[in-house]
Amino acid sequence: MTALDTAEIRRKTAELLRQRGWIRDDYIADSGSPMECKLCMVEAIGQAAGLPPLSLCNARRRAAMQHDPVLKEQYQAMINTIIELATALGQPKTSIQTPMDWLLDWNDDAARTVEEVLAALEGQAV
Repeated sequence: MTALDTAEIRRKTAELLRQRGWIRDDYIADSGSPMECKLCMVEAIGQAAGLPPLSLCNARRRAAMQHDPVLKEQYQAMINTIIELATALGQPKTSIQTPMDWLLDWNDDAARTVEEVLAALEGQAV
């Protein structure tokens, strides 16, 4: 698979969240049905980039994908998308969090709405 650009990943992520639903405080709603259940924004970005379900939920899996010849391009496209979104949403340059961790926290904010998530993915002001 050819890696997608960030605009295409954002579009596919919004489509996934509209089809399957959005959650906070976990990557997916049901690990027994990872291709059918609700997703957090970060998990949806990974799946939209072509990564397997739950491949972002631990550091060991993320490290392995960086060197996997089959998934390396998708992983980098996912990282680029996450960096782009975190920057657009206001991650401070002085933040000690990785863009992925910052975006997970943004997604999990108790006041966050699915409308805000979709607006962020579609490049609208949040």
